[in-house]
Amino acid sequence: GWGLRFLLDGQPRLLYSVGDVATDPSVRALGGRRGVYRAMTEAFYATVGREVPFCFGFPNARALKVSERIVGSRTLFPIGLRKTPVEAFGPPPSDAEAGESVDEGFDPLWEAGRRGFTHAAIRDRARTNWRFHARPGRYYRMVWRRQGRELVGWTALSVIGEEATVADFLGREPDGSDLAPLFAAAADEARRLGARRLVFWETPGGPGWRVIQALPGERADAGFPMIVRVFDEAAVARFAERLHLVPSLYDLV
Repeated sequence: GWGLRFLLDGQPRLLYSVGDVATDPSVRALGGRRGVYRAMTEAFYATVGREVPFCFGFPNARALKVSERIVGSRTLFPIGLRKTPVEAFGPPPSDAEAGESVDEGFDPLWEAGRRGFTHAAIRDRARTNWRFHARPGRYYRMVWRRQGRELVGWTALSVIGEEATVADFLGREPDGSDLAPLFAAAADEARRLGARRLVFWETPGGPGWRVIQALPGERADAGFPMIVRVFDEAAVARFAERLHLVPSLYDLV
C-alpha cells in the first residue's frame, strides 16, 4: 500500500492506496492451504486497519476479481470520464502561465482551496512537485493563474496524442466558480501541445463536480472502478458522496 495524506471530514488523516503483492514462485506454497498471498494480504490489512478507516485502489479486471475473492474489497463506484473538445472552453485568461513545477505561491492557493474540500488528497507544494515534476515515464505540464506572487488556480495535464487528461486541479473558491477560466487556460495549453480534447474524471464531490458535470462532449467509462477495503462503513459512505476524485489518485505511469 501507498500511504497518502488525506482530508477526511476536513481533517488530515492517513489513507492507503492499495498497490500490489509479489512473491518468489518458490515460496508460494508457504502458508498452507491459505497460501502466502492470502497470508501477506491478511497481515497488511490487520496492521493498517488499526490506522485507517478504509483503503482504496483502481484495479484492472483481473486484479478486481482477485481482490474481491482474497482481500474482501468491493467496488465503490465505476470511474466515468468526460471528454470535452478544447475549443469548447473559449479563450484563456490573460494571467495564465505554464511550467513544470510550482513555487512558494502555491501554498496560499492550497490554504484557500482546501476550504472547498471535505474529502481530498492534501495538495501542498511538496506533494504537488513530488507527484508531477520530473516524473519518470510520464510528462506533466502544469498550468496556473497568477496574481502578484500568489497562484489563484492550478492544474496538471498529461498529454498523450489528442487527449490531455486533467490529472489534478485546484481553485480558490469553494463553489468552483473560478474553475472555468482555469480550464480554459488548460485547454489552450493542451491545444498548443497537440491535444484536441480535455479528459476529466467525473467526481462525486469537491468544487469541480458541478463544473465537470455541465461540460459538453462525450461521456465514457474508464474501464476500471474505484474499490475499497472497509473498516469503517460510515466513513467510506461519506467519502463516496464527497470525494474530490481526480486521476492523480491513480498512478498513470
